[in-house]
Amino acid sequence: MKAGQTVPTYFVILGEMFDRQAGVNMAEFEFPAYFNFFCLKKKVTLICMPDLEPRVRAIFGETLLGPEDEYCMSESDHGGDRDATAHPNFREEGYYLDGMRRTLNVDTLVEFMTFDARQEVTIDDKVKIKYDIFTKSFRVIDVPNRNREVAKIVEKFTYVEAESNTAEDMLNTTEVVEEPTPFDLPKFGVTVLGSSHGFDPNGSTTGFVLWINGRGIMVDPPPGSSQALEKLSIPARFIEGIILTHCHADHDAGTFQKILKDQAVKMYTTQTIYESFMRKYSTISGFARAFLDTLFTHNPVQIGVPLEFHGAQINFFYSFHTIPCVSFEVLFEGESIVYSADTNSDPALIEKMFAEGAIGQQRRDMLIEKNPLRGSHSLIFHEAGVPPIHTPMKLLVDLPDWIKDKLFVVHVTGAQIPADSGLKQAGVFDTLVIDVDKDTGGDGTSTGITNEVLRLIESVDLFYGLSTEKLEELRAAANTVIYERGETILATGTEVDKLIILRSGHAVETEESTQKIRRKYSPGDSSGENALVESPCIAQYTIVATTRVHAVEIPLSVVQATVTDQAVIEDIAQFAELQKDGTWMALSQNMILKNLTNTQRRHFMTNLEDTETYEVGQAIDIQSCGILVLEGEVQVLLDPSSVEDEDDLSTYRGKNRGVDFIDCAVPVGSFLSDINTVIVDDKVTYVTCEALCDVKIRRLPRTNLVKFLISYPGIMIQLLDTRVLSCDNVL
Repeated sequence: MKAGQTVPTYFVILGEMFDRQAGVNMAEFEFPAYFNFFCLKKKVTLICMPDLEPRVRAIFGETLLGPEDEYCMSESDHGGDRDATAHPNFREEGYYLDGMRRTLNVDTLVEFMTFDARQEVTIDDKVKIKYDIFTKSFRVIDVPNRNREVAKIVEKFTYVEAESNTAEDMLNTTEVVEEPTPFDLPKFGVTVLGSSHGFDPNGSTTGFVLWINGRGIMVDPPPGSSQALEKLSIPARFIEGIILTHCHADHDAGTFQKILKDQAVKMYTTQTIYESFMRKYSTISGFARAFLDTLFTHNPVQIGVPLEFHGAQINFFYSFHTIPCVSFEVLFEGESIVYSADTNSDPALIEKMFAEGAIGQQRRDMLIEKNPLRGSHSLIFHEAGVPPIHTPMKLLVDLPDWIKDKLFVVHVTGAQIPADSGLKQAGVFDTLVIDVDKDTGGDGTSTGITNEVLRLIESVDLFYGLSTEKLEELRAAANTVIYERGETILATGTEVDKLIILRSGHAVETEESTQKIRRKYSPGDSSGENALVESPCIAQYTIVATTRVHAVEIPLSVVQATVTDQAVIEDIAQFAELQKDGTWMALSQNMILKNLTNTQRRHFMTNLEDTETYEVGQAIDIQSCGILVLEGEVQVLLDPSSVEDEDDLSTYRGKNRGVDFIDCAVPVGSFLSDINTVIVDDKVTYVTCEALCDVKIRRLPRTNLVKFLISYPGIMIQLLDTRVLSCDNVL
């Protein structure tokens, strides 16, 4: 669409629908199907293996018409003084919004073509697509042109961005480098991550961060939200959870990405919507439901029962949409924010439904009395879109000016807002602040820099669990410093006498001898902890700003007086030793592990055992553990044909079209672990490893590895079904 071409009508689903490294659904067919059917009046054709067709049908069943009645948990979803008249009948309301849905089903939108016994599909005698089982790739053949092969696509691939290897490469780039600025942390407000809809090729889908008392909750995070937070200089740890409004792809697609760099994510939504999300993504990813439950911490919300969050009250309501969808209002220090989510807020339509008996009394009262367009809130985020399943733009245009002044339209492109209508779209990356301190002369930003710095300090691992008084001592001693792009923040050979925390911008840490990048710094990352256990602490590396950097620097003497917990000190001492023997650099060369956050890397490294040395020809046992190669080269072999019971090689996600044959020599930085046998303790690995020269390794025993994976479920997603993580491949 961006290139001016129409949306295709033929789609080939490869063997995997979900890319675990990127956290992205690689077979997003919802909106192409909706666009073709509802806008172009066409069906789409999905070409897939026979075993994928029922999965695709299940996904469409969940998102097109919503969950079956048996999966709608009205009693669990409602509390307080609500009775049965408050419960939505989601299917009937969807039918009332759009009568066509009474006869709509998956086959109305989609035609399936599946690969035959020869692993082929032919389209109109013109194009043949053949699955090559030996190379595990799909070959596209031009039939009329002498069966010429025009494309070959591997089944298993991962989206990986090209990266610079040295600080010099990063600084010499010809790309325009933006100069980040510190984020002014609101006491109450929103930061817009996207404000468009699922059919817009140029805009991000609607999602934002809700700020309450300096804490953030992401609402329907769009894909790429982690990168957006980094661009805005918002440390990921400022975000304490996700509100999921509903399970359409333009609202739930970015949810999985949030866990890739974090611990298990708190999700706030009703039980009905959570269960729908789990069924949908279990089907997309192939992961068992029980496993998916370990990735999220569900905090069920109830209609009629306020959620208390850092001094605010959040009230949830079921909006008027085609599938279960929650809207909400936030009340904080006399001000309020309301988000409509996807809905149709037309009061006349709601009253008509009530008069005809389609909804009950309390359902009608909620939809009318809590209509966001009544104008009773300080800030209104309201959608508009294609009626009748969304609010007609005319309804917003006809609102009085005093409501429009507080209203920001979302779920639209700018071109959809009529000129001179008085309506405005929420701008991407804008932060809208509500001044809750106006009566005391405040600026609405929690005393601006002071509170942002306090939250930044609080988010550093080193200071977890400190009292408010000690955190305030650290903040009072902190200095804010700016480093320009290319400027040295810390030079090799100089004494480390302060803790440095990045407020905004990016930097890299390099080895003086090789200039290779040891570590990358993003907002929220810190350096200088080793000085707490080394006196004097002399820098063994150089830190260079790759953009303009705003940093907070705290004198070492103040940090030493504040951090007195002996367990923390011992942890830092162990970590300091591990950075000197090649362990850190080995991780930095690994294709997957180099992307661990600095916190994850510290936890990974401090769980490693002492170094072991193997001579050429010696076997290296990887049963129930992980092996990080620090020096030398290791031969790895797995011959699936030699395993009698195929269940011993089954993937964590169940059936697959075979397990890869592995016969490769892997270098320094490789991580060797048959992760499936680690997760299931009675499994035996059939992977054999042998030293090709003198080899030095560090072992991560099963107990520690499982503990690490449970702590960081996003990493577990990436590692399941893997046996070799090398510098440039995942097997």
